[in-house]
Amino acid sequence: MAPGIQLRSTLSRSVLPDAAEEQLIYVLLEMSAHGVPTSTPKLPLNLCLVIDRSSSMRGERLQQVKEGANRIVDMLSEDDCLSLVTFNDRAEVVIASQRVRNKVDLKRMIGGVEAAGGTEMATGMALALQEVQRALVSRGVSRILLLTDGRTYGDEGRCVEIVRRAQGRGVGLTALGIGNEWNEDLLETMSARENSRTQYITSSNEISQIFTDEVKRMHSVFAQDMNLRAEMRPAARLRSLDRVRPFIAAVQAAEEKDLIWAANLGDWPGSDPQAFLLEVVVPPLAIGDHPLLRITLRYSLPGMNLLNQEGNVVLRIGVRQAASVNYEVDATVKHWLERLVAYRLQAGAWQDMAAGRIEDASRRLQMAGTRLFDAGDVDLAHTVQDEATRLLRSGQTSAEGRKRIKYGTRGLMGGETQEREA
Repeated sequence: MAPGIQLRSTLSRSVLPDAAEEQLIYVLLEMSAHGVPTSTPKLPLNLCLVIDRSSSMRGERLQQVKEGANRIVDMLSEDDCLSLVTFNDRAEVVIASQRVRNKVDLKRMIGGVEAAGGTEMATGMALALQEVQRALVSRGVSRILLLTDGRTYGDEGRCVEIVRRAQGRGVGLTALGIGNEWNEDLLETMSARENSRTQYITSSNEISQIFTDEVKRMHSVFAQDMNLRAEMRPAARLRSLDRVRPFIAAVQAAEEKDLIWAANLGDWPGSDPQAFLLEVVVPPLAIGDHPLLRITLRYSLPGMNLLNQEGNVVLRIGVRQAASVNYEVDATVKHWLERLVAYRLQAGAWQDMAAGRIEDASRRLQMAGTRLFDAGDVDLAHTVQDEATRLLRSGQTSAEGRKRIKYGTRGLMGGETQEREA
């Protein structure tokens, strides 16, 4: 079999009862690399570091940032481009975009960064986009790596607009938050596109390692231009599409024409499996076996010079008399569904809290905790339930607890990744 991406699908229930109304099922779509060499040529990396150097970054945090940045310099080669932008009340290009040739000079410039002042992120992001665009390459990986420990005020909308412009030009964002004072809602909004992610760093001593791990991820991209297409049977529809592995994130899927949904999945770093959950509305069907949907994945493997590759899987659904149907949900689908529902419940809790519906918010958190217990995430479940109790008693949650819940349910918390194997 030729190298490529193998698709495997599992229905939450392969047989439905005959009914006069619509029914809901979930499709777990698992993707794995097949026949891909363990070592493929690294794609050139075009990376801009954007570092918050406000006064709250003084001391251990900034020292760890410098150590992590120096590690990145050591990891890069002359095929890669690096730039460094810092920001406080204003922004500065410390390292203009350049090939990584004189590593001693690059480290010297990194060592000269000092912390002072406030936090204005948008100007830093604008300079970062300017620098990363200087070296845009048709065959490679372009990324902005942002780290902040504080809140930017008054320029949040501009931050999002700049990042959307970057993402539209193929530049992804990794947004890292350290401590408890940064705005997780803003970073999540900024990173809500393909090739972008956000992560919570709980301790300064994790910064350097997370920098290293992130550049390894960028260098390990083996598949690019991944596009998912779901063709539905008449009257069926796709209600939602979510990534569940390696982390939870909603994926934008648009109905590009009648009964056909399409989504851009971006790049695939590493060769670890990925998984997605499709929420599908099934129309009333007669007793028998029926084609439900056809999933097509298009992608390229640039390191192997394999472009415009394609994989397909066709799903069928059975309909039987209600008395003969087993209503049990497939165990693997249930595992990921429990985690997805927990993530959605906690997201709804923060919306309730913002609207002043404290009892509803606490109730949602309690339900999320129950789901996490069922999924095996016991420590995180305890955190969720503790914060639900705190919210009901005081009308507030702790800043740390909220971040642990938001990033723990997604599986994106530095040093404490919550992923479990099914």
